[in-house]
Amino acid sequence: MKKKKQNLIIDCDVGVDDAIALMYALQSEDLNVQLLSTEAGNNPIENITQNTLHLTELLKKNVPVVQGVKEPIKRQPSYALTAQGKGGLGGYNYNRKKIKNTLINETSSNAIYKILKANKEKTTIVAIGPMTNLAVLLKEHPDAKEYIKEIVFESGTKEKIYGKPYKSFNVGFDPEAAEIVFKSGVPLVMVPMELGHIAYLDKNDIKQFKKTNKIGKIFAKMFKKYHDYHVGNLGAAVHDACTIFYLLHPEFVKTEQAHIDIKYYRTETEDFGYVDIDFKKKANATVCIDLVIDMFKYEIFECLKKFGK
Repeated sequence: MKKKKQNLIIDCDVGVDDAIALMYALQSEDLNVQLLSTEAGNNPIENITQNTLHLTELLKKNVPVVQGVKEPIKRQPSYALTAQGKGGLGGYNYNRKKIKNTLINETSSNAIYKILKANKEKTTIVAIGPMTNLAVLLKEHPDAKEYIKEIVFESGTKEKIYGKPYKSFNVGFDPEAAEIVFKSGVPLVMVPMELGHIAYLDKNDIKQFKKTNKIGKIFAKMFKKYHDYHVGNLGAAVHDACTIFYLLHPEFVKTEQAHIDIKYYRTETEDFGYVDIDFKKKANATVCIDLVIDMFKYEIFECLKKFGK
């Protein structure tokens, strides 16, 4: 009996690790990716949206794309230009004038809501960018939470760094939006940044990408100017792809139940939001704490090989 595909919406701020996640998800035979909603984060929304449209063409996947919210709910945007590169895709550039795929002409909130209501079963949402779109969705369509199976998101950390809470990017970009999502009651799966520090592609892996095929060569270009400071010169951390790995192979991901919420760190010079985790309080989330790295890499390379030479 053929396995039924999981319906999936991906909310993303396409940068390098997002691109790996999209490649993995769109090529999977077990996922039915119904929509890509773009989010300001790694870059301004215009760049993010162009990158997303280009990737659907590059990967030859006809998936609808909708442009989302341009900036955080309350804060000024602070983009990850140093980490992801000026255009958002590291060392890879393309001719934006040649993009043929077009956007859905409606708001991300309405586009997501329509799909949620139309599906016969509850739908999974993967959030690999800030959560502004999802916060707006829940505000404009309060009943949307009834149609969401779970939100699998990449951000946060289990540990304090340098003796204080750590501002991980996706939540830190718009913590007020994340707070709305966390308080909604929707089941949450947290993929903390530590998983990306386990699931990184080392220099030999990147060389193998380049040797595999044309798509691999393009990703190798992306990695050239992709800077994840926690991995340093060891290679390229692909945090966001861990969300897809969890969906496809939860048996290879170690998890714990925990209570998570958004807290704020405020001093005279700093004001940011972060994910606070308590493994002793009543749980409202599944937190991924480890994965089988050999299986993760195997999956990524098998996915890449499907694109031929």
